[in-house]
Amino acid sequence: MTYWEAIQTLHKHFYLSGRRNKIWQANNVAKYFYYVLAVFLYAYFVWIGCELADLIIKDNLGGYRFIYALLPLLLFLDYIFRYTTDHRLLMHIRPYLLLPLPKHSYTDYLILRQLIVFKNVNLLFICFPFGLKTVIPELGATAMIGYTAGLYLLLLINGQFFQFTQVLTARGLWYWIIPIFTYLFIGLTAIFFPSSQGYLHRWGEIGNAMIRGEVWIYPVMVLLLIGMVLLNRNVLEHRIRQEQYTAAPPKSEKNSISLTIFDRFNQIGEFLKLEIWSILRNKKMRLSFIFNTLAIFLFSLITAIDPEIDMVKSNGFLYYSFITYGLSSLLRIMCYEGNYYECLLMHRNSIQNLLLAKYYLYTTLLLIPLLAFLPIALIGKISFWTILSYALFAAGVAYRILFQMAIYNKVTFSMQATHTGKNANTNYIQLITTIITIISPLPIAALGTWWLNQPTLTNTLLSLLGIIFITTHRRWITGISMKMKDNQYDQLEGFQKSR
Repeated sequence: MTYWEAIQTLHKHFYLSGRRNKIWQANNVAKYFYYVLAVFLYAYFVWIGCELADLIIKDNLGGYRFIYALLPLLLFLDYIFRYTTDHRLLMHIRPYLLLPLPKHSYTDYLILRQLIVFKNVNLLFICFPFGLKTVIPELGATAMIGYTAGLYLLLLINGQFFQFTQVLTARGLWYWIIPIFTYLFIGLTAIFFPSSQGYLHRWGEIGNAMIRGEVWIYPVMVLLLIGMVLLNRNVLEHRIRQEQYTAAPPKSEKNSISLTIFDRFNQIGEFLKLEIWSILRNKKMRLSFIFNTLAIFLFSLITAIDPEIDMVKSNGFLYYSFITYGLSSLLRIMCYEGNYYECLLMHRNSIQNLLLAKYYLYTTLLLIPLLAFLPIALIGKISFWTILSYALFAAGVAYRILFQMAIYNKVTFSMQATHTGKNANTNYIQLITTIITIISPLPIAALGTWWLNQPTLTNTLLSLLGIIFITTHRRWITGISMKMKDNQYDQLEGFQKSR
């Protein structure tokens, strides 16, 4: 098999793998719902580009040169946006290591796939309308070719940098220093200019070189892209072979965490241990917990230092901080337990006790956002009753909505889903549940705070609803477990097929 035949075969296999995926076939409604969301998202990007161009023309901020001054921010946003859509595919390459494929063909396919993916043009939906309204009136239609080509090359380089760091950050948290310092360094270049006009002028010169197609700019960008491709290939091959052939070092028992405090709670205590160990040992769950915790403290910091923050934004940050753990974990409740769902069915009341353990753990985790926003209450920006009311509402109403997904989830997640590429297991019920969970306090807030101008009424209603569902949590968890028992064969079939 030649090099290009291997590339074509890999592409065909990956394409068929995606088409034959049971999750892709089962969720036709979610699939078309994603298409509609993508159309709305790109239309929103086009609108942002047009509005930004009108603003620049109106305020005379340098015309088309202004988009180049925003390049550090745009590249950073492109990097973050790729993490929400791209998936790691190293595990899908591992079986091909047993075949006599040409050297570098499997890693080159991953790199080529990254270079031709449609996500590389996401930000062009902002930049291209901006260029139509700023570049063409000033420099003519031919200048749009250099304008678009230069930005597209930068996005390709950014995509290769993303793939390079994505592999590294999956292996260790310390590797996040690379993207953080890279984009921070690019952003801090603004402080080396004495004025904003000097900063805009310097970036404008780089943009003009791209538009005019000057000799020096494109070879530099192409060489940078080639360098990133070669570095990416080296890292991919090293990581693939390391995961395939290198045995994991034995872990010392000194580093194991003793959770004997939960022994007094019998079976619920054992499930509490299992939940905590899952967060500590499962890389995906651990990273999700870390990022959610950082987001909570970031929201609290923004609320504390922003002098112009209004009540709507502060309450939005507050409520999202209380439901972020639930949205990341409880929305896919029972998906990890699908690996051993048969064992749960064999023991009486095991599912009910498992759900109770999850509820107690994630209710306890609400202390983190409660403590994070407590200093804001002390400085008087948000009342303590408002913080407490949203905490009670999240523990009661929001968790009641999220726990309902235990009945509908039928897809098994790998216990070590670090490099899996099929992580898009979201069905339309999960999307609807997410929307309902996020907007559930809005009618109460709109009635009490915005319409009647009585924040006390809002806090009272949120607290009462939360307390009602908290005090009756055993009753509705028992109802969920009984409904799961009625549908146990359908769920068991779904969990087994998706393993």
